[in-house]
Amino acid sequence: MPKQQANRKRLLIDPQVQWALALRVLMHWGMLMVCLLMANTMLTLLSMAGEKPLTGAVGEAVRHQVPLMLVLLVLIPVFIRDTLKLSNRFAGPMYRLRIALKELGGEKGEARPLKLRDGDYWQEVAGEFNVVRDRIEQLEAENQTLRMAEHQPTATPVEYTSL
Repeated sequence: MPKQQANRKRLLIDPQVQWALALRVLMHWGMLMVCLLMANTMLTLLSMAGEKPLTGAVGEAVRHQVPLMLVLLVLIPVFIRDTLKLSNRFAGPMYRLRIALKELGGEKGEARPLKLRDGDYWQEVAGEFNVVRDRIEQLEAENQTLRMAEHQPTATPVEYTSL
């Protein structure tokens, strides 16, 4: 039975990318909130047309939006957290790939095979990296063999003379 990989312990794997996504969600949420409040206020004003003076109707229409605003304010942390957790599924693999590439390009020129968690995006990237990694290791081994053969002394032919 294959060993299960542990869940991520960190919420932010690549903070720059993940906070950019969170800010984008926050921006969209803000635009949604403004649009909903405007639309609901307008609908409330239209439903009160003729019943109340405009100044009183506007105040009441805005007060009717308070529950909606509270619900939206309570939900934004949930949206942001979910976005950050979801982004781990692609930020985590890219983080692991960066580390593996640093190892492969380092002094030793070695890297462990790249394995991603179940549910991560870009599983095929790990497979492609591992193919390249294996190829580099094969070429390094061939280079080492050629270097060793190059430095071994070659036998010089011996001339036999007749007596």
